[in-house]
Amino acid sequence: MKFLQTGFKCKGTLKLALLSATTLFLLTPSVKAVNPQPQICPSANLLPKRSFDTAKYSVYICRGDNNNALGYYVRISKTDNSKITVPVTSTTGETYIASKGEIAYAVTPYELQVIKNRRVVLKERVNNAIAGDGQPLAKACPEGENIFGEAETKSFIVYICGSNLPTNYIAITRSGNRRIAVPLSSYNSKGEPQANQYVAVNGDIRYVLTRKVLRISDNGQTVIKEKVLRWN
Repeated sequence: MKFLQTGFKCKGTLKLALLSATTLFLLTPSVKAVNPQPQICPSANLLPKRSFDTAKYSVYICRGDNNNALGYYVRISKTDNSKITVPVTSTTGETYIASKGEIAYAVTPYELQVIKNRRVVLKERVNNAIAGDGQPLAKACPEGENIFGEAETKSFIVYICGSNLPTNYIAITRSGNRRIAVPLSSYNSKGEPQANQYVAVNGDIRYVLTRKVLRISDNGQTVIKEKVLRWN
């Protein structure tokens, strides 16, 4: 009888031990389930200081090191996760250029370009540009305003901004990213789209934008006239 009680006690202890071990196994995270984020920059110590997001790509500017003080340009495709890494060769403000052989990669808070043999082979609008601290680098329109029109010329990217109606002319110089903001003095966006015209005046400087051309005049004299290459 004593033997049976002892045997029962052993079986109960064994059952409790197995139950505890099973519970511990279920509560312990599986190492295989952990999926660490892939490294973006050439080294784990070189964190991204800028990120730019387009429809097809994520672009990062990584911090520099002893090999390249200006940092590194990293572009990752959103379709197949293919990745290129090129040392940054020049910077102007928030414009970053990385060259490799006959190809140059350029990114600003407003657009991404790939240039081959001095010919633009890829151009995409930047939807978001973020600094390393999470703050936006630049916005096309002021906070709370919508984009009513976007035009590209050889020298400028122009946005027509406003809340309920167009109220602001915002131009970004493609060289240096200088920002020009002038309230609209008049606009005509009725009728045929080709007839759309936006006029902004700042002292003697007058900006006139249509879907076909951008004209900038100083005291009545045209100083810049550029064809609109793209309109959104």
